[in-house]
Amino acid sequence: MSLIGHGAAGLFLGLVGGFAHFLSLNWNLKLFLGGRTWQALGLQGVRLTLTVALLAGLAHWGVFAVLTGLAGLLAARHLTLCTRKTTAP
Repeated sequence: MSLIGHGAAGLFLGLVGGFAHFLSLNWNLKLFLGGRTWQALGLQGVRLTLTVALLAGLAHWGVFAVLTGLAGLLAARHLTLCTRKTTAP
């Protein structure tokens, strides 16, 4: 795969992983506020593990794929947090 292909794949996977990561924040907040601390900590561990696995997988394709993956994560964070205004009850 070419450098452009690695970059496009990194950006796409970063966006998908970022949306999954940041959209699950609401669910995590509800678990914490509902007193289900261990489930919330488990979900937090899964979220972080999947994000690390994504970036480690992109590292096999090179630094450009990792950087575009991080750009996708940051874009997903911005879009998720700006469009979904979740407040604690």
